[in-house]
Amino acid sequence: MTDQPLVMIVDDQPDNLDILVAHLADSGLDLAVATDGGEALALARTRTPDVVLLDVMMPGIDGYEVCRRMKADPRTADVPVIFMSALTDTASKLRGFESGAIDFLSKPLHREELLARIHVHLTIVRQRRELEARNHRLLSLNRELQEQIERRQKLEDQLSLTDQRLHAITRHEVERWSIDGFVGSSPAACRLMDEVRSLQGAERTHVLVLGESGTGKELVSRAIHVGGPRGNGPFIAVNCSAIPAELADAEFFGHSRGAYTGATGPRHGYFSQADGGTLFLDEIGDLEPRLQAKLLRVLEDGIVTPLGACASRQVDVRVVAATNADLAARVADGRFRRDLYFRLAGYVVTVPALRERRDDVPLLVSHYLQHLSGQMGRDTPAISPEALASLCDYDFPGNVRELRNLIEYALIAARGARIDIDHLHFLGHAVAPSIAVGHEPARPRPEGSAGAGGGWAGHDEQRLLALVKRDGRVDNAGVQAALAVDHGRASYLLKKLHRDGRLDKHGERRWTYYTAA
Repeated sequence: MTDQPLVMIVDDQPDNLDILVAHLADSGLDLAVATDGGEALALARTRTPDVVLLDVMMPGIDGYEVCRRMKADPRTADVPVIFMSALTDTASKLRGFESGAIDFLSKPLHREELLARIHVHLTIVRQRRELEARNHRLLSLNRELQEQIERRQKLEDQLSLTDQRLHAITRHEVERWSIDGFVGSSPAACRLMDEVRSLQGAERTHVLVLGESGTGKELVSRAIHVGGPRGNGPFIAVNCSAIPAELADAEFFGHSRGAYTGATGPRHGYFSQADGGTLFLDEIGDLEPRLQAKLLRVLEDGIVTPLGACASRQVDVRVVAATNADLAARVADGRFRRDLYFRLAGYVVTVPALRERRDDVPLLVSHYLQHLSGQMGRDTPAISPEALASLCDYDFPGNVRELRNLIEYALIAARGARIDIDHLHFLGHAVAPSIAVGHEPARPRPEGSAGAGGGWAGHDEQRLLALVKRDGRVDNAGVQAALAVDHGRASYLLKKLHRDGRLDKHGERRWTYYTAA
């Protein structure tokens, strides 16, 4: 192989070949010789020349035909052909150009002219190839650019769609968690809503939300977040009682890669995740003393240091803490730090129990009838005066959460008919015999209630909650065994109670387990 341009000389006269070879011997050109047209065509197919010096008058296939055949072959179509002939008349020259030649030399040949013509056409060939290569690169770049434009357009379309969905989600969250989501017109409810509106504007004030279980402490906390300047930021909800002590530091403050066995990559803790938004600490009264001290330090200076990391980072986080425990008593007996209590209690909101705002029960009943009927794809049924009066007289130890479950159970049990007092199953009455885990109730199940979503939904939920209370935690397999249900039914109950805020979820996939909220 050589990088020298290949010149093919085609002539049937040995003397002419000798002269041409002598002329080109020291020119830096690679030479190939053919003595007739057939040999020339065969040689050109084997090794494509850069220039062809072609005699016109040859026996067999003359130069004109050789040129036409070379131009018809895609492999040699672009090779410049220079005719050599003693014929100097115009007709012969025109015939040569018509067959595809690019130049015409008259014999006898002169070395300087021959070399000049060859180099001119080699230069043209080289420039054409460079231009083609450049064009090829430009076409390739154009294709890549077009592909990038198309990819960017797809990404922009996806981002636009995602943005629309996020806006829709945001609107949904605002509608769901804003102060407008509160149902009630009693004096206690109105005072609570006024407090929430005031706190929405005080974005740097930490808030302590007190109240019994089921009163809606998280709803209050989310409303404080959504309606204020931090509403576009994250809202990170944490159940302090469900965090294992050995993982607490990593969960709250994050960790670097290799900080401990199993830390295969860096992780942002709850404070970093909530940066620019709100960190909701539920069951704050159950926070262990060692973590209370670290939490106090972060609340004082806003600096978190991930486990195993050398560098710290500043965070801007508002903390809204909630508990149903008597924090003042825990401070008094030393179980909760006094300085942390005062840091968290920049403002204290007490969510009233439902029995303290009985005037709101009819409004809440109407709200849940419409809301839950819509979720079930049913028309909203009526409720009898006796049933409504029974609800208004009930003390609701489980507060608003219990009322919601009562209405959900009643909707399923009534199966589209008017809700009567017989469809209400109050804690400690109709449902009480079935609370013991594994104990089946004596009365028969309503027709069509065996599966998920049947008339015994509240019964199964109470049994599951009793199981969690007894064992502290539960997983799908444990629910199947205790309630004698299949995997799908167990999964439905666990997810529903988690969605309702009655269970907290931990882990993923087969490692998932639940604890009481």
